[in-house]
Amino acid sequence: SSATSYFVITPILVNEVHELDETIQSLQQRLRDAEDTLQTLVRSKAVLEHDLAVKANSLFIDQEKCMGMRKSFPCTARLVGYV
Repeated sequence: SSATSYFVITPILVNEVHELDETIQSLQQRLRDAEDTLQTLVRSKAVLEHDLAVKANSLFIDQEKCMGMRKSFPCTARLVGYV
């Protein structure tokens, strides 16, 4: 009787092992995909942070260095003769 139940249970266990193996492989692929996506996002973040720093520096230069000179220029209306 125990030998009979062993042979009945074994195909079920073998099937479960195969299912678990497929699940593990699928999860490992999803992990690799997620890690690839993370690396892409990290690189994108670095590019965006660099661009933001460049733009912030450009605004600083414009406001702190150029605004004083710009204030001394005549306005556009005066340049075209309306004032």
